[in-house]
Amino acid sequence: MNDAPPKRWSDFPRALWLSLLAALVLALPTLGMGFALDDHIHLLILEGRWPLGSRLDLFRFAGGDPEGMRRIVQEGPYPWWTLPELKIAFWRPLASALGALDHRLFGREALGYHLHSVVWYLGLVAVFGLLLRRYLPGALGALALFLFAVDDAHLMPVGWIANRNAVVATTLALLGLWLHLEWREARRPRALPLSLLALAASLTAGETALGVFAYLLAYELLGARGTVAERLRAVAPTAVLAVAYLGVYKALGYGAQGSSMYLDPVGEPGRYLSAALGRVPALIAGLLGAPVDLWGLSPGSRPVLVGVGLAGLALVGRLLRSAWPGLSEEERRHCRWLAAGAGLSLLPVASTMPMGRVLLVPGLGASALLSVVLLHAWRSRKQRGWSGRGVAVTGGVLALFHLVLAPLSWPAMAMMIRQLGTSTEEMARKVGREVDFARLPSQRVVVLDARDIGVALYTPVMWALQGQPFPRAWWPLSLTPRSPVFTRTGPASIELELPEGRFLASDAEQSVRGPQHMLGVGSKVTLQGMTVTVLAADAEGPTRLGFEFDVPLEDPSLVFLRSSEGGLSRFTPPPVGTRLALSVAATGGP
Repeated sequence: MNDAPPKRWSDFPRALWLSLLAALVLALPTLGMGFALDDHIHLLILEGRWPLGSRLDLFRFAGGDPEGMRRIVQEGPYPWWTLPELKIAFWRPLASALGALDHRLFGREALGYHLHSVVWYLGLVAVFGLLLRRYLPGALGALALFLFAVDDAHLMPVGWIANRNAVVATTLALLGLWLHLEWREARRPRALPLSLLALAASLTAGETALGVFAYLLAYELLGARGTVAERLRAVAPTAVLAVAYLGVYKALGYGAQGSSMYLDPVGEPGRYLSAALGRVPALIAGLLGAPVDLWGLSPGSRPVLVGVGLAGLALVGRLLRSAWPGLSEEERRHCRWLAAGAGLSLLPVASTMPMGRVLLVPGLGASALLSVVLLHAWRSRKQRGWSGRGVAVTGGVLALFHLVLAPLSWPAMAMMIRQLGTSTEEMARKVGREVDFARLPSQRVVVLDARDIGVALYTPVMWALQGQPFPRAWWPLSLTPRSPVFTRTGPASIELELPEGRFLASDAEQSVRGPQHMLGVGSKVTLQGMTVTVLAADAEGPTRLGFEFDVPLEDPSLVFLRSSEGGLSRFTPPPVGTRLALSVAATGGP
């Protein structure tokens, strides 16, 4: 007679297999997402047709070298206001090499790239499962693993090929963390060099790995046993590795400067700290289930996201305090450093705009804390009084977001991204009908009022991938969401004016020139064939811009496009002295 207790879903390895199955099922829709945005630039780099980057340097979007930036601004698609010293360059040789391998194996067939990404994601879930099985066994670790596996914030790192570097870096760094714990907890000396090897490899995949280093530090500060001296000695090898990495990173010229999207915490500590005061609470809101991507899509939502993050932090903190006595001493010890690691790992990602896709590493610790809260709420559901009912209701809301809505979001978001890629391709084809590709290599295409960064930057990229030639130059003149007023001031000159709002004030515009480098009245930018002058401005940015070309506007070497319902349409320059709102012109009005 077998008296062994029956197997439960929360018993390992059953819980690990359930989480892996859930991760695989949810990741399946990403196989049809195709290429999107930066993927297209990476394809051109891998085919040797892009002026920046290389096969082992796919993530060099701007190198900080004015001479090197001149060509990509002169010929496009970077706009005229791009800061000459702009630097957006990330050292990710391993991630680049994996992309080059995909290109060699699969060419332009995106399915192979996506299968590769899914394998890495399953590996990440498996490594996290090994760590939780060892240090948070039972229902607590099992639920934390499942919450992590189904988190919809992971769709972009899994499904966007250009963002796979985050999954690779996190997987290798988490393996290094697990090996470090094996060295410290299980007293396995051989695990230390293997841990350092995995951590070093993770850093070559992407900066995301630094967030996992925060967990290792948090473990030695709050979770490890032993004296302070022992813990300092234990963390020293990893600290030396991190410092050496940062030194090499800077020495090789990588990093970010001049953009509002990416901030350098070391080079711009004041701006970083000021931004982090809002970004960190918004990221916390994202960890709790709020749609943090609204930060970039709807700037008006930012105060709400900050408020939700602060209120949610206070509420979850109160629930954790209530649940804490019900945990074992071992569970408390490991939850303590996982919580601190999640908090510390928010600091590196606060250097960029809050987005769900940057929550991969903070989500490791957050999943454990949410597991504590949800299990406490489940156990409190039958308690009487406002306290028990309040905990149960809060737990029910969190369960709805993380166990119901999060899995449902995977296929919906995958479909949206796929549609974005398809619409970008179709938009390029539509715009292509407005030009003569046979003459395009000798023509400068002037985009008067692009409203969408995808149209402004990726149209010539898509033309190249569709087998069409690059134009002689691609010059977006404005990227403001508001429609400017067009005035023809001379045979070869025009002006664009905003009755409301400012040029260079949106997130898209400031991604290539931050507000600290704003152009004032009288500022000039000279390209070969076009000179731009700021004619009117205030403290928030330019309001009127003048453009002087080297030939009359009717010259066949110039092609003018404007925003329209279909994307971009041909614009015939009106007579000198004509003034019109481009929004009216775009809809066919007088």
